[in-house]
Amino acid sequence: MKLRKTMLTAATLAVTAASALTITGTAAATTSPPGGWDHVWAGGDATVYVEEKGDVTKVCDTKADGQPVYAKVGFGGQWKYTVWAKGGLGSCAERSEKDKGVYDLVEGREIEVEFGTGNGPHHFGRFLNAR
Repeated sequence: MKLRKTMLTAATLAVTAASALTITGTAAATTSPPGGWDHVWAGGDATVYVEEKGDVTKVCDTKADGQPVYAKVGFGGQWKYTVWAKGGLGSCAERSEKDKGVYDLVEGREIEVEFGTGNGPHHFGRFLNAR
């Protein structure tokens, strides 16, 4: 009888843990914008999403503090452009090669990303633009 209670308790804990993981995974998936993002960085008040095909850079505000968020994109130590999301919590802004000019990133180069609020802190990411 004691062994049966122990087995039932262990099974209940396993099911509870699996349910918690499933709920957490679903919640995380619904907070990111739709798309097949190759790179995602989060820090402070912002999350940045990058899709190499099409050179898409999206920055989203993740904190209700009244501060706009930005993502600077460049390579070789020079910033090529900045994307600002100024609409508050949940707002996003996006640029891509469809916008022409500086938004069309060179393939085969390491791309640098700085993001945050104008007041800081600033966060960094980088990736090899392979597409």
